[in-house]
Amino acid sequence: MSSGTRKKWVLAVEVALAVIIVLAVGWHFRNLLKGIDPAQLPLRFRVELLVPAGLLYLLAHLCWATFWVRLLHFEGVRVSWSVGLRTYYISQFGKYVPGKVLVPLMRMGMLRKHGAHPVPVGVTAVYETLTSMAAGALLGVLFLPALGVLPPEVSQNAALLFAVAALPLGLGVLNKLAARIAAKKRGPDARPLPAPSILLLAQGLLHGACGYCLLALSLGLTVRALIPDVPEWSPESYSVDMAAVALSYVAGFVIAVAPGGLGAREIAMQLALTPQLTPAFGAQAAALAVVIALSLRLTWTVAEVAVGLILFARKPALPTLVPAVEKADA
Repeated sequence: MSSGTRKKWVLAVEVALAVIIVLAVGWHFRNLLKGIDPAQLPLRFRVELLVPAGLLYLLAHLCWATFWVRLLHFEGVRVSWSVGLRTYYISQFGKYVPGKVLVPLMRMGMLRKHGAHPVPVGVTAVYETLTSMAAGALLGVLFLPALGVLPPEVSQNAALLFAVAALPLGLGVLNKLAARIAAKKRGPDARPLPAPSILLLAQGLLHGACGYCLLALSLGLTVRALIPDVPEWSPESYSVDMAAVALSYVAGFVIAVAPGGLGAREIAMQLALTPQLTPAFGAQAAALAVVIALSLRLTWTVAEVAVGLILFARKPALPTLVPAVEKADA
């Protein structure tokens, strides 16, 4: 079987799995909503809250986008901040293709026009994604007790939390070792392989955590835009929102064949929110959780598409360069 044929088969399988996941989640949601009169659900739609919820989503990605541009500068890719951020937001369209490999490919293609070598662009894109997901996994474990689905013996296990947080840092160490070994074999004149500093990757966890804090606020606004009688803001309610957002986002990433985490993220969100809504809404809690999950997806997608199209229409002049950044400064 040729390489081209193999790639077509892999893509076909990924698309088929993505369709199966979406249909399965749709079937699950249909069963939850069966027999429920939508008019009887305590719902309202406040657009004035959904708009800032979408803006918070874009700001969360700004936290992750700035980390990626910092990685680019560390590796000597001399693109301006405006070009780097524009590339990041537009490349998010690539996550809606099963497999999620199109995101780094889009970034490599867009920055090639600005003189960027594709290798550091692609590698930094992977590091940025893994670091933000590691931050989400860490926050998800930290805030799981708020959902009541994890025993304190596990949630307070410092070794487990450290292992989750250290994922991108461990990858950085391995990459540095591999880069040194490869450099000896490739010779002194070969282009150095990308190897982000451990300090910069640790800072990336803070970038990622800030993004999830904003996503939790976005979820809180969405809940209040849909349900009139939810409790006031409190540390407890914010902890629930943080756990739900972090776990659902990471679940959408782990199920790589799901385009944009579609289906996987929504079912994780529904499962996380239902127990919190049950005391106040009883049998209607699961249906309300489904509405919240789908509304959040729609709000975030509209915001993402809108800013992506605006940035795509505003093409920067070529080339757009800034002075090189020394690795020692990162």
